[in-house]
Amino acid sequence: MLKLRSARFGLFVAGTAFAVLCVTLSSCKKDSAADSSATTQAKVSVRFPIPIVESGQTTFYVSQDKGYYAEEKLDVSFGMGSRELNPVKMVASGQDTFGVLGGPDTLLVARSKGQPLKAVAVIHRESNFPCLITLKSSGITKLSELQGKKIGFFYGHISTDVLRNLLRKNKVEYTEVDVGFDYAQLIAGQIDAEWAFTVTAGLELPARGVEINFINPADYGVVTHGYTVFATEETIKERPDAVLRFVRASLRGAKYTVEHPDEANGSLTKRDSALNETLCLKRQKAYNAVTSNSDKYPAGYMDRAMFQSTYDRLVEEKVIEKPFDVSEAYTTQFLEEIYRRPFPD
Repeated sequence: MLKLRSARFGLFVAGTAFAVLCVTLSSCKKDSAADSSATTQAKVSVRFPIPIVESGQTTFYVSQDKGYYAEEKLDVSFGMGSRELNPVKMVASGQDTFGVLGGPDTLLVARSKGQPLKAVAVIHRESNFPCLITLKSSGITKLSELQGKKIGFFYGHISTDVLRNLLRKNKVEYTEVDVGFDYAQLIAGQIDAEWAFTVTAGLELPARGVEINFINPADYGVVTHGYTVFATEETIKERPDAVLRFVRASLRGAKYTVEHPDEANGSLTKRDSALNETLCLKRQKAYNAVTSNSDKYPAGYMDRAMFQSTYDRLVEEKVIEKPFDVSEAYTTQFLEEIYRRPFPD
């Protein structure tokens, strides 16, 4: 059967507050070196959402390999996620300092269940990774052509509520099949379509000779966002300087990854010798294409509209347990300090 590889920070302030914050990420190296002289080394841990080394994590590895964390006097370690070691659980329990999720969706659901978590940056704005795929030979290229068909889902995965919302809004009647990460049933023609991420199965299947079509939710008005970095409200309130340093260093990594994809890919592949460098580079460039890196949308950018639209979709799918003001789920205070500009409410 064909299985696809898909998809830690205490701080003590020993001196005065930072005198100068960097104006742009490219000037952070000089500023952070001066700032870090007033702080002590801090160990922090980051929990990723999946159990494997994968291209979406590259920006963090680059920040480590280029010394951006070290310049901020941060000793950063990374932990892989799983059902038992998922980012929400590990951060909420205090076992990890930061978490990374595949999108703001899971964070919003967790907040509705009483978890005091806040996003501090979104790496991939309007990434639109979740999609449906069909075999090229099926001729199915439109959502309407899935009427009455069998569709494979991965129950509990971030894509499920996205795709259910897509199908419901477009009045498509279908049969669900829980297939997890396994695409064997699709390839064998036992189901007609299956969930996928454009940057994972969407690249790996064609690399293995399986020709596919994509049905993208964004084409039907369902927009989604990617990797979302978060911490607890306690960490943000009691250790804001530490959060600032972590976010600043991580976003430097994001910017460098976009500008130097080949070098950045080396930071990823050296962490797992089994990775296919060519495929990983192709995947990295796909991530880079949706990594905010402009004056209007700088690295880490997020605003209320992004979270509100996601929240509204989750409400429609009845997975928000207790309503709340979506502005409670994120803070742009660190982005505003880094970029020295206000972000939209």
